[in-house]
Amino acid sequence: SGGSHKVRTSCPTRVAALLLTVAPTTSRPVAAAELTPMKIGVLRIASQAPFFMGVEKGYFAEAGIDAELVFFDAAVPATLAIASRDVDIAVIGFTPAFFNLAYFGGMVVIAGHSRELPGFPNTGVFASNKAWDAGVRTMADLKGRVIGLTTIGSTNHYAVARIGEKYGFDVNENHLVPAQGLGNLAAMLMGNQVDVASGAGTAFMGLIVKGQAHVIGWAGDEISWQSTGLASHPRVIAEKRAALQAIVDTYERGAAEYSAVLLDKNGDGTYKDPAKAEELLALISRWTSVPPNAIAQSLAYIDSRLDVGSIYEMVDWYRNQRMIEKETDPKTFIDLCFVEGHINIPADMKREC
Repeated sequence: SGGSHKVRTSCPTRVAALLLTVAPTTSRPVAAAELTPMKIGVLRIASQAPFFMGVEKGYFAEAGIDAELVFFDAAVPATLAIASRDVDIAVIGFTPAFFNLAYFGGMVVIAGHSRELPGFPNTGVFASNKAWDAGVRTMADLKGRVIGLTTIGSTNHYAVARIGEKYGFDVNENHLVPAQGLGNLAAMLMGNQVDVASGAGTAFMGLIVKGQAHVIGWAGDEISWQSTGLASHPRVIAEKRAALQAIVDTYERGAAEYSAVLLDKNGDGTYKDPAKAEELLALISRWTSVPPNAIAQSLAYIDSRLDVGSIYEMVDWYRNQRMIEKETDPKTFIDLCFVEGHINIPADMKREC
């Protein structure tokens, strides 16, 4: 649904991982027939690495999950797939689509995913060659330019809007072009159909390394916020909570490995274990079709813990933009019980598990 592409055998190790008897954390092996089938909505970007690892390295099978990754080209279709129960859990962007579905009871966020923070090149702002040659080189230069987004109200829309506020212009006065997906957006930038594009770096770094576009800057260096999370449907949470917990736990395992191998570098910027880094970048490349050297230039900070206060801030911003219902209250759609250690939890929000 919503442009999804279901993958069961994208990687050669996929079938082997499920057919072999894998040694789980319990005292006896889990046979493939005993695994719980779960559909997980993801995008083909580097920040989804823990899910790719979970399938290819057999981590989901070890946790008792037969994971089917369902691919989307933007966060909004992934969100809609949760509401329609075409997936059990998905990586979602905190967008009006998410907040409005959550307001009407069709969505619950159960864990964090990527955060925009200084020094982590995740959501980027990129210039076409034509715009770059015309002098569009800084965030302040975005004023009045044609800006490409995946969708109106997307996390990359939020990013450039907040950057606009910082540099004294209203992004709504720009010509905004929704491409309806990262692939389309990258193609539009390469073809000079937009001056600037905002989106997940993985989709653009292939163009950058070939000289077909330019990096203006990274959203996380301008503003910090919780851009994405993991969400599910209230009925799925009620009926499959143990399986969802197993997915979150496996995600945390992959995220810890991703962070240790690719983000926790030596002081000179080199990897602490170059062989492991090369192996993991190659794995991500297989799932994203982006060269490993390009992936290495755009790696998100990912964490299962939510910056809860940041979500409240986004709700206020979208409410002021009249994109979401004014009564939207994060307390009603955040489940803090799947993960320990969430940060910036407002005083009036209790963690009752």
